[in-house]
Amino acid sequence: MVYYKEDSSRASIIEQVKSAYDWAQEEFTKVGKRYEEALKIKLNFYEVVLGLGQQHIEQVKFSWYYADGTESDLEL
Repeated sequence: MVYYKEDSSRASIIEQVKSAYDWAQEEFTKVGKRYEEALKIKLNFYEVVLGLGQQHIEQVKFSWYYADGTESDLEL
């Protein structure tokens, strides 16, 4: 979540949002790697497959909200 003062400039808010987005993308990447490592250990562990799928869905939704809110194009 990004907190800002009412008198904050638009550029400052956008910078905070971009920073939070970058941090969240790094966290999504870490989680994805952990799920993939778990699949290497046990290929038929369906909870990991479901978790990995859900992680991808949430990452795409998050990226979509960011792109819509900042009116930018994102490459996934």
